[in-house]
Amino acid sequence: MPTPSEQMQVLELISQGKITALEGEELLKALAASTSKPKPQPQPFRVDQAGVAATGYSAGEGASLTAELRKLGIERVRLSQLQEMRLHHVTPEFIREIADLGYEDVDLDELVNLRMQNVTPEYIRELRAAGLKDLDFDELIEASHHGLTSEFLHGMHDAGIKDLDLDEMVRCFDHGVTPEFLKAMRDAGLKDLDVDEMVRCFDHGVTPDFLKAMRDAGLKDLDVDELVRCFDHGVTPEFLKAMRDAGIKDLDVDELVECSDHGVTPEFIHSIRELSLKDLDVDALVALADHGVTAEALRQAHADYPELDAEDLVELVTEGLDLKDLEASGKAGRGGVKKKGIHLHIH
Repeated sequence: MPTPSEQMQVLELISQGKITALEGEELLKALAASTSKPKPQPQPFRVDQAGVAATGYSAGEGASLTAELRKLGIERVRLSQLQEMRLHHVTPEFIREIADLGYEDVDLDELVNLRMQNVTPEYIRELRAAGLKDLDFDELIEASHHGLTSEFLHGMHDAGIKDLDLDEMVRCFDHGVTPEFLKAMRDAGLKDLDVDEMVRCFDHGVTPDFLKAMRDAGLKDLDVDELVRCFDHGVTPEFLKAMRDAGIKDLDVDELVECSDHGVTPEFIHSIRELSLKDLDVDALVALADHGVTAEALRQAHADYPELDAEDLVELVTEGLDLKDLEASGKAGRGGVKKKGIHLHIH
């Protein structure tokens, strides 16, 4: 019989003139006929040696497979499932070993999926021996998919990284955080890093060599965020050494990053070194670089207005002022406008 909803839909079509009453009657008959016959359901068959042998298993394998499946409480199997098991080498031995490892509540699809993802009983035992225990099938497949090996796990433990869960171990493995990397970082002075910090260091190029070179260049006791920020903004050991050679010392990370980002390079410092301009802070140097003020332009302004101090001179050339503008504003002749910040002594 058509459902009440179907009957209402047919009556509505008739009332709207979209179909005739005769057509509506025929439609209701057709609906009744389609619902009167139940749809055939695929019938599983009992596990027996003849049925198993039909999929390509040998007689011995068939008998053993039947016994192992029944131990798991599996009495009925579809022919397509047996064919999948045969195709992916789900052997009686494999089923027995998986059950012996404690995975007794397992269905046929899971057995096939384990074989497809190369999760063997040996692999499960290796992970357990390396400290990853009580993993379910999804976790085992994740570990295998990412190539997580027992050697990697043992190496991480030897490097002092313990009590990480599967997701953390997989993340380390995927991002190249190896035991060798961790040992080298510890030797370079960075210890007790969590997973996020380890991954950030590796992803941003903060290697043990970079860390050692930064310390040799004078930046010590930086945390992971500061090291990553330096690397990302081009504040390299070479940059630090060149800045020191140019006479710029004792800057913190924020000031060094600001210099690098705004083109205040050692070469830029050298270009204005001959002007005998001292006490220029980071803001003044950044203003010069941002406005494209060359050493020649600054030298000319210094020659034109020798009475101005360094910061008044910077304001003069960056703001496009002249001496009258400075005098009108009351800045000229009183030692310049001192801004907050560490002053850079250009020797």
